[in-house]
Amino acid sequence: MNTCDVAIVGAGSVGAAAALAFARAGRRVALIDPRPAAEPGGGKPLAPDDWDARVFALSPASMQLLQSLGVWERLDALRLAPVHDMRLFHDQDGGDAQESLRLEAFQGNIETLATIVEGRNLQQALDAAVAEAARSLPLQRVQGSVSSLVLPAQADGRTPARLTLADGQGWEAGLVVAADGARSALRELAGLSVMVRDYGQTAVVANFDSSLPTRDAAWQWFDGDLGVMALLPLTPIGRPAGQGRVSLVWSAPTDWAQALLEMPADELARQVAAQARGALGNLRCITPAASFPLRSVSCARVIAPAFAMIGDAAHVVHPMAGQGMNLGFGDVQALADALLGGEARWSHGHPSWLALRRYERARREPVATMQALMTGLHQVFGPALPPPLAMVRNLGWKAVATSGWARRQLIAHAIR
Repeated sequence: MNTCDVAIVGAGSVGAAAALAFARAGRRVALIDPRPAAEPGGGKPLAPDDWDARVFALSPASMQLLQSLGVWERLDALRLAPVHDMRLFHDQDGGDAQESLRLEAFQGNIETLATIVEGRNLQQALDAAVAEAARSLPLQRVQGSVSSLVLPAQADGRTPARLTLADGQGWEAGLVVAADGARSALRELAGLSVMVRDYGQTAVVANFDSSLPTRDAAWQWFDGDLGVMALLPLTPIGRPAGQGRVSLVWSAPTDWAQALLEMPADELARQVAAQARGALGNLRCITPAASFPLRSVSCARVIAPAFAMIGDAAHVVHPMAGQGMNLGFGDVQALADALLGGEARWSHGHPSWLALRRYERARREPVATMQALMTGLHQVFGPALPPPLAMVRNLGWKAVATSGWARRQLIAHAIR
């Protein structure tokens, strides 16, 4: 029987970050994932003309976590794009008139609202950091899938959790961390309930070259009938001066999303440019369009004796605010803060139940707030809002657009 202090199941971005946090604190970590481990030094460099359509807007708090784990400097810096302001638009009464709202970094006394990073760039940096850490820290990368999980019947702080992998390997751990995504097998094995809400939407993603620069801005259009379209800045390396590159995330009703996916690349580019009202000029599609269904996942409990969930295993939110990865990294920071603060929180190779409860409480408010905000925005900018409520929505939008205090509050929620 193999033993460790912490068994983390899922070596995606959030799981890998958690493994680094615990290993750097001296805990014996097993990072379990079906993917083979990366070699030290990272994977194959990303080609200059090879762009990942799945991107993330990392908040300053997420950037700080990655810096503390030695990951940030491993990112390909030439492929990072800062976001200095957000420009939001919505149609009034289904017409052509648009109300705008602008959130700028200086309003929150910060340099950037976020940094856009491609999924592959982020994962390669984390994989390289894990591979390097495995050579000098108590971190072991284990290839395999978990077939069974036995948790202690009660939180006595002495009985380990037991995992069995599909190849027969057995592991005992003081703590099992589920970081295996929205369809978490560990969550099901642990017997924790989950609530799933289908938004009836699909996110369409693709990347485009633009004839106008992004000006380091993230752009978002709210259209009741066609959903929410966001264009996020990508680094314009290789583009002529005065031109740009953007990443599309169009959260659209499923039938419209399917129509977008079936369009030829040039027609899709024209449709996106038209929806953007020409803000970024002409567009040229540089990656095939892809999609994923949109739903909300929430759990009443994210802990059990010797067990905790992080990332999408614990919660999934609508992508219109780009906060999914930031919430996951927030989980990592909160779990480390709760469990690594002193021996009273970790004794006999096991975390205390009070420490696990501290983690759960720390994450309840920010996750619930973000889920409620995303659900509310989905409803008030949906196609079926009655005219009286639409009037209230428009008045609220104008109030926020003209209130420095309200804009600062939105920025404060976005960057943490």
